[in-house]
Amino acid sequence: MWYNVREMKPVFHALSLIALLLPCTAAAQEAAPQQAPQPAKGGVVNRIAATVNGRPITASEVRMRLGPYFHELSLLYPQQGPRFNSELVKAKKEVLNDLIERELVLSEFETKGYLMKADQVEQEINRRILVGFNGDRDAFLDTLRKGGMSLSEYRESVRKEVTVQAMRASKYERDIPPTPDEIQQEYNTSKSDYRDITQDAVEYDKIFIPAVDQDNPEESPQERYAFACDLRNRLDSGSISFAEAARAYSRDAHAQDGGRWPSIKRRDLAVDFANVVFSVEPGQIFGPMADNYGFTIVRVREKHLAPAPPLSNPEVRQKMDDAVRRKQSEKRYREWVDRLRARAVIRTFI
Repeated sequence: MWYNVREMKPVFHALSLIALLLPCTAAAQEAAPQQAPQPAKGGVVNRIAATVNGRPITASEVRMRLGPYFHELSLLYPQQGPRFNSELVKAKKEVLNDLIERELVLSEFETKGYLMKADQVEQEINRRILVGFNGDRDAFLDTLRKGGMSLSEYRESVRKEVTVQAMRASKYERDIPPTPDEIQQEYNTSKSDYRDITQDAVEYDKIFIPAVDQDNPEESPQERYAFACDLRNRLDSGSISFAEAARAYSRDAHAQDGGRWPSIKRRDLAVDFANVVFSVEPGQIFGPMADNYGFTIVRVREKHLAPAPPLSNPEVRQKMDDAVRRKQSEKRYREWVDRLRARAVIRTFI
């Protein structure tokens, strides 16, 4: 089974990875890591985030789309300072703009009587659960609940997305068939995006600093975080090696091995952690990342990526054909959407 990673709205789209590679700053050490905000007791009120020609976009849809961005940013900026807020605002604008565009297209085509089969929607939902939650349906449902969205609401949101994709294809992806050279070039460029990413594996070194030091329980989490930041700076400057730092300060099962962990499959990692680990190059250090237990600094050693499916696979070849056609039609599609936007009545409330 393989997936087009580009179609999964990667969590780092439009976000900067620079914080992964930079040392902690003094400002970062001023505040302790904060917990992600929790839904209010009694449930989340599903407000209207925007309307497009009277068609509502709910706040729960925005929250659900924004969730991966929030989790990744929380890893990158544990103290949630100004940089965290500015990146989150940018992500929120992008999410809302995507949802507005979706409603523009649906509004234009609603008179066409296009219907998406229920099993197609369920297949897409199952694909997202496998890729985004390592196949853990309970974790997926828990994320929905925390975002204040029911499964039926999410199913309707996915139905709209899949319908728009199909409608777009019917309107703008019927150009001159791509040449074999164009298909081969597209495959050479994007073949890695169609791998079964659940089969990827990674080797890394890790330092874990507990939020509470058993030898010094009076030391606050703020002080522990500041220590982790200082250690990261020392690692970057070369004043201490990763192995030395792990043996001296790390508190996990592989500390005495210099923090060296054996190869582990992506599907066996927490989703947020996997997204970060596989986004950086071997040899690079990132962190400290914060969770309820402490602070983690990681150096990626090697990534073992699953092979791309061959172009001889008919389904893969068709995907390449579709991708070339999409690129050819993108300019005209954008112009069409801009015309729809210009004559639409759009109101935003968040």
